[in-house]
Amino acid sequence: MMKVSMITHGITLALLATAVPAAHAAGTWTEARNDAMGGTGVASSGYAAAALANPALMTRHDASDNVGIILPGVGAQVSDPDNLQDGLDRVKDNWNHLSNAAGSGNSSGQAAALKKSLQDISGDSGRASAGVSAVVAIPNDTLPFALVVKGWGQAKARAVVTDHDLAWLDAAESGIFSPSRDDLNQLTSRAEGVAALVSEYGLAMAYPFTLAGTPVSVGITPKFQRVDTWNYNVAINNYSTSDFHSGEWKRSESGGNVDIGFAAQLTPEWTLGLTGQNLVSRDVDTREINGLKDTFQIRPQATAGTSWSNGFITVATDVDLTPASGFASDEKAQYAGVGAELNAWDWAQLRAGYRADMRNSDNNVFTAGIGISPFNVVHLDLTGMAGTDRTYGAAAQLTFTF
Repeated sequence: MMKVSMITHGITLALLATAVPAAHAAGTWTEARNDAMGGTGVASSGYAAAALANPALMTRHDASDNVGIILPGVGAQVSDPDNLQDGLDRVKDNWNHLSNAAGSGNSSGQAAALKKSLQDISGDSGRASAGVSAVVAIPNDTLPFALVVKGWGQAKARAVVTDHDLAWLDAAESGIFSPSRDDLNQLTSRAEGVAALVSEYGLAMAYPFTLAGTPVSVGITPKFQRVDTWNYNVAINNYSTSDFHSGEWKRSESGGNVDIGFAAQLTPEWTLGLTGQNLVSRDVDTREINGLKDTFQIRPQATAGTSWSNGFITVATDVDLTPASGFASDEKAQYAGVGAELNAWDWAQLRAGYRADMRNSDNNVFTAGIGISPFNVVHLDLTGMAGTDRTYGAAAQLTFTF
């Protein structure tokens, strides 16, 4: 499992690095089937995915099930409403053009181009979220359990353009002075970004019993949790996504946490679920860079869900009862999702859903996906997401059940 944990950490970090600027995350787990159904899963997950979404659901397995393996599940979502990456590239190009022309006495046009590119991206921002998961679940009728390794993270970037720079470039454009290369060091506009990656290693367990004639189950996942944060703050012409996750900007903290879950089989078709994730609240500060820092807040999150399934059709809803984890500098997000699945004799699945932020601080998304599961042994799930403000996402997962 140590090798798997290193892989999940690396994949999540790579997804964040390539997506920024691209962050609210709708949850603390990635699972392609649930993501395709609007991010639901508290009452509708299968026993392997239950270790991620609601450990109490691990009791829902067939008598023939011996082991379920998710290896891996990956996903990412990007929101770049202002096309920030292209804007930063234009700033860098125009900065280099002005630097090359500096001292020539003929740099007015280059100063004007740089001023315009800075004005175009002033205040622009982008966001990303990503996740990866691996599960080995052992179902049984007494105490089903699962080993869980997952990583989830958020990142955001923005352009901070100062009035000083615009006035300086306006003077250079007007010919009031002819800048030298050293004069460019006076410019103060910056590119700022923060990111957080949460790596978790847990043991999920569930226990079934009957309450007033209703089959119910409870679950718990004690886990070790490591939080890595990055505070990236550089001159705007030096922004590079490849530098974002450098150790120069990084700070880490480790500790313990726990998830709990409850599920009730109200009828053969209806299931009710309730989860509490990250019951231990944690505030993890980033490094202070150029006098600036942020705090990533892991907030206890309660989610209620329902599902109806007759084996061919599944319909599910999830509603967050508390805000999601995120940076203190962001407005809090709190999600609701609805989704459905058509299952063709356990060989192929078609899914769709919708997820909305009830606080209107994050973008709403439509979701869709397919599943292919020959012989109900190998399961390949693919998911796509699209929403407002140039929001896109994708997830993929390979699961084995024996």
